[in-house]
Amino acid sequence: MAKPKPSGLDVYARPYIPQALKSVNQLVAHSVHSQLVRWIDFGQYTHSFAGSRFLPADAPQPSTHADQSELADRLAKPLGPKRYYSHFSDALVQEVQHLQHECEEHALYKVTLFQAPSDPRPAMFWLHVPGLREMSLRVEIGDTVHLWQIHFGLRGEILEAPLLTYRQDRPVLLSPYINLQYHSVIWGIDRLKERLTVRVDGLQPTSMVFNASFTIQGARLGALYKAVADVDHLLATNQASQWMTSMLFPDSNSGVMQTTLNKGTIAWEPHDSELNYEQIRAIDNVLNRAYGTLPYMISGPPGTGKTKTLVELAMQLISAVPEAHLLVCAPSDPAADTITSRLRQHMTPKQLLRLNSPSRSFPEVPMSILPFCHVDDDMFSLPPFPQMMAYKIVVTSCRDAEILVRARLRNADLFSLEFGLLSAMHPEKTTTYPSLHWTGLLMDEAAQAIEPEACLGMTVVAPPEKCMAPQQAPPIFVMAGDQNQLGPRTASKGTALQTSLFERLLSRSVYSEHPLARSRLSGGVMRPLTQKMLPILRPPFANLIRNYRSHPAILATPSALFYNDTLEPEATNTDSLLSWQGWKGERWPVLFATNTSHDETEQDGGGWYNNTEARMACEYAHSFLEAGLLEAREICIISPFRAQVNLLRKNARNKRNKIAMGEVSIGPLEAFQGLESRLVIFCTTRTRDRFLEQDAARGLGVINEPRRYNVAMTRAKEGLVVIGNPAVLEKDPCWQAFLEFCQRNRLWESGDGPWTPPGGEQGRAGRLEKQLLHAKGAADRQANGLRNGVRALGQPDDDEHVLWQSGVDVESALREVDDAEAGGDEEAESAPEAEDDDG
Repeated sequence: MAKPKPSGLDVYARPYIPQALKSVNQLVAHSVHSQLVRWIDFGQYTHSFAGSRFLPADAPQPSTHADQSELADRLAKPLGPKRYYSHFSDALVQEVQHLQHECEEHALYKVTLFQAPSDPRPAMFWLHVPGLREMSLRVEIGDTVHLWQIHFGLRGEILEAPLLTYRQDRPVLLSPYINLQYHSVIWGIDRLKERLTVRVDGLQPTSMVFNASFTIQGARLGALYKAVADVDHLLATNQASQWMTSMLFPDSNSGVMQTTLNKGTIAWEPHDSELNYEQIRAIDNVLNRAYGTLPYMISGPPGTGKTKTLVELAMQLISAVPEAHLLVCAPSDPAADTITSRLRQHMTPKQLLRLNSPSRSFPEVPMSILPFCHVDDDMFSLPPFPQMMAYKIVVTSCRDAEILVRARLRNADLFSLEFGLLSAMHPEKTTTYPSLHWTGLLMDEAAQAIEPEACLGMTVVAPPEKCMAPQQAPPIFVMAGDQNQLGPRTASKGTALQTSLFERLLSRSVYSEHPLARSRLSGGVMRPLTQKMLPILRPPFANLIRNYRSHPAILATPSALFYNDTLEPEATNTDSLLSWQGWKGERWPVLFATNTSHDETEQDGGGWYNNTEARMACEYAHSFLEAGLLEAREICIISPFRAQVNLLRKNARNKRNKIAMGEVSIGPLEAFQGLESRLVIFCTTRTRDRFLEQDAARGLGVINEPRRYNVAMTRAKEGLVVIGNPAVLEKDPCWQAFLEFCQRNRLWESGDGPWTPPGGEQGRAGRLEKQLLHAKGAADRQANGLRNGVRALGQPDDDEHVLWQSGVDVESALREVDDAEAGGDEEAESAPEAEDDDG
């Protein structure tokens, strides 16, 4: 059968918009502005604790103007300390261009504006915005939405102006008439109902049908430009240059050589008794600051406890140094909320602040952390200065760190203010340098933040240009993340903004070429530091390896593909779904179900969907529920395409279902990063290969998108069902590895016959797969009355744990043989007393 030729049509093209509708937006119109939402008065706030005499001047911002040819040439040049601003300002110029296009893509035509019922505020209306639930449109409270009123004639034709209106129930001819363009302002966001509350002052209700267009967030982008300009300035100054250069361009000169093995004990008492060895070692390294002056990187694959480690580190840092004040950032509000929820278990509202932007909607904030937020007259705001200085930890999103910059609460500002005041008040004395307020910056999920966003937090904690007190250590900078999951969300593709600071730093030789780096390990074995390896650069990083989320069969392929086979399954009770009758082959809780029915696209540009796949997914969910193995809220169904998500929700909410599935969590892939579920049903949706190039150009789908694949396959705890077409998925090396894993172990449900890998050769089994097979072999021998040569099996009532441990022990025995042959009997690094904790 001949392969179909690629389609020349743009399957992602916007639906057809009649020219008559488009022309409404081009009419000469008078602008009508609406009242803005209340905001923080930063000038007044700064004046409440300082004037301007002792505050340093803002760094000058170079011009960002460049034509397209200059932009391409400049972006092609490598990043370095001397061209930091030009590199990222050019990337931001491209981002602005793509954001403007993104706003055009989301423009609405011929939509109805509804009066907001029961809203006591004046001039409030509702606007329905498709895609708001999935956050495909970037909007915040305070943003402007342009509205053009549409008028119709008696035959439904679109008019340039209304012919008449009604006053006191009588028609009145309007002549002449001035078209109005309303600059409405977003006052509320309801993502669940995909609805904006907009304020439209001066509305003439001659028609309630409008065209709507959205605007880029100029203030947010301006803050990013300023951040990279500030960093560029700091890279060129004396004291700050040393710190900022070491943070952004670290090398071995910033590190410390290690000449002795680490001690096997720790000098601090953990708040969390379930920390494992790698987590304890990471926290201890940062507390002792023995690794040098450079970022400490915590590499944490899915389910390994990155946030848990950062929370414990934060608590230990403020316990060790009474004067410590930490800024903790995350790239999104939900991630920052998660950190706050963990910290609030150990802290009071007087010690911990969750700093929110006034642009954040109150319903988006979990009730449990509202006591840790500061609210000023129904608006999130900054606490008064004395109260602000008393907080031990401030948690905010990377973007909202801008609030601290604008309020002049940076280390440089506070240092200059205190030093200047003391010098002016006591000119006869030699003023000692004050200590820094912010002693550290911790960043969670750092691989999802664009580098200019990371710069905002860095400029807050960066030391001043003047000398610090000699006895004070410079601020620490710790990042936790996983560059193998979803990276920064950007409108532009292929620019410097798509590589996070976390990923860029890990690619530098001081991290990537270190002998203990994850990428330099072989066979998945995390070898300990031995006396023979000394002296060695003390590693400025930690590799978390123990997964507390998933069954080993779910982890097997991601561990081999992305983490050098280093993941160690530590989760308990992951076998609760094994009694489901649908599992195949080895009866591990992984299943691939074949679906070759054609994917289809919505005519209105809504995206791709697959009816057969949606039916199959709901049937699988129904089967688990019917078996009574779990509740609906413990199931999630994921698809990379919005139209398929909508179809799945419609099918699941069907009242004709025998079992209620309304609580099944259904959503797009991006919504589930950082989350987990007992059962995951993943719908690949794409069953034809002719549109793969267009998918890739837009960064959609899960084929040839390794990070999206990794996120999809690591959400499940106890069961994973994948639905797809192997003839299409095999074109992606990651999916091919998964298909081979399923075929080798007969974890396959297919009505179309066997699948043959491209080239006809099966890939090699990874370490976790081999351990599972060892355990199975031991189980088979036990069933036949035999005994395993490495260890005797336990009693039947704990066979799941014992069988798995048997496989681990087999591999451990093989490792000991390898180590002995390689001279691996030298003295190894001692583990702390808490090493046996299974975290």
